[in-house]
Amino acid sequence: MENKQNVDLENGLTLKDRLGYGAGDAGGVVTLVLISGYMMRYIVNVLGVDPAVYASILLVWNIWDTVNDPLVGGFMDKTFEKNDGTRDKFRPWILWSIPLIVGGFIAFFTAPNYLTGFTQVAALFLLKIVYEFGYTMMNIGMGSLLGAMATNDTERASLASARGLGSTVGSFIGMLVIPQILANLGETPAGYAVAGIFCAVLGGILVFIHYFWTEERNTAGQVSSDDPQEKVKLTDILNVFKQNRAFLALALHSVIIIFGQTMNSQSSPYVYADIIGDIGLMSFSATLGNVLSIAILLSAPQLTKIFGSIVKIIRISLVAAIVLYAGLFFAMITMDVNNWVYLSVSGVALALMMMSVQMQWGLVSESIDYNEYLTGKRSEGSIYGVFSLTRRIGQMITQSLVPLIIAWIGYNPELTNAGLGQTAETNMGLTVMNLLIPAIASLGSYLCFRFIWNIDEKLSADIQAWKESR
Repeated sequence: MENKQNVDLENGLTLKDRLGYGAGDAGGVVTLVLISGYMMRYIVNVLGVDPAVYASILLVWNIWDTVNDPLVGGFMDKTFEKNDGTRDKFRPWILWSIPLIVGGFIAFFTAPNYLTGFTQVAALFLLKIVYEFGYTMMNIGMGSLLGAMATNDTERASLASARGLGSTVGSFIGMLVIPQILANLGETPAGYAVAGIFCAVLGGILVFIHYFWTEERNTAGQVSSDDPQEKVKLTDILNVFKQNRAFLALALHSVIIIFGQTMNSQSSPYVYADIIGDIGLMSFSATLGNVLSIAILLSAPQLTKIFGSIVKIIRISLVAAIVLYAGLFFAMITMDVNNWVYLSVSGVALALMMMSVQMQWGLVSESIDYNEYLTGKRSEGSIYGVFSLTRRIGQMITQSLVPLIIAWIGYNPELTNAGLGQTAETNMGLTVMNLLIPAIASLGSYLCFRFIWNIDEKLSADIQAWKESR
């Protein structure tokens, strides 16, 4: 193992460790910004695929995602068990994911431009599957890697903050650059091809940095026992929801907050393009929100000392997001709101809502430790795979509903393509999607952390003492 020279005396991690870990989410999120925020407009508005066909293949994609995540996580645990710990558990999967992510993503935003009809739809379907499989390998490996890198609570909090910063930076880059590419090249096949290539290449480089600059330092408990009772079983995950209340809180929070985030991200291009009239202004909103996110994440250690726990910081951020989202929504329906006020307030509200996501990773690792404390088995891959599944469920529900809601509120892409505005009823529907639903999701997430999460200071100390005794 590498002899570390530049070790942080506070938590035993080097700057390289933290930068490397944060780079993984930065790379993944760069691609997600384009997929989550613009895929429907690319497929329906640009390629001309019928909305009903899009909704059908979206349903199949989402079903695949619900199966994909826990299977990959469980397979990581079982594969490592069979190898008896002779190689790293998660990092090889991260390396293998890079060509699938980069190749699949570029092909998804380029190849269908040259196809029509059934072959175009088939290409979209298969290329998205390739990208998603690669992303799942990387994401579950990266999430599980936190527990394999961190040896104590301080290191876990440090890596969670690094991941949050990486995600924020990746989101900032994507939300800053993509609207400018589309504003200058237009929402055309060429515009989306350039955006896709940019995101894929940058994302692949960042994920490789993540692989190259990280190592699995914490191997305690990873090599399985010969005792059949202590071997990892895929069925073990069924007991997690019964016994692990903290994980249940995280799972419910994940479904709810991802629903709100995805609803916001998928409706934002419509709001800025069709209501505000300038999709390029999304970059300014993203800049403001991400600067705030970075400031909060950099202050996370100090804020934790002030408020006592990460959970309290998350709760406060969610309450502030609820107030801003709900206040802006009611302002929109009662008066004329300046575009700059809208993008400023909504950008800050999104950043505060996303604090619950940016800072949740240390809590996920803590719930994995709690599960080991309860069961005597350590199965990061399986548990993180299920947690990733909850995020997919939130996305699946939202992505399935958005096309239906867009049609229900009367959105007509022909009006946009002709340079005409949507109806007042349609604009109101888009505003509900962009502001009110995220406010409700923030409230739901707050309730999960307020009434279900059960790891307090005493229980956390008990878990740490148990780990040290082993």
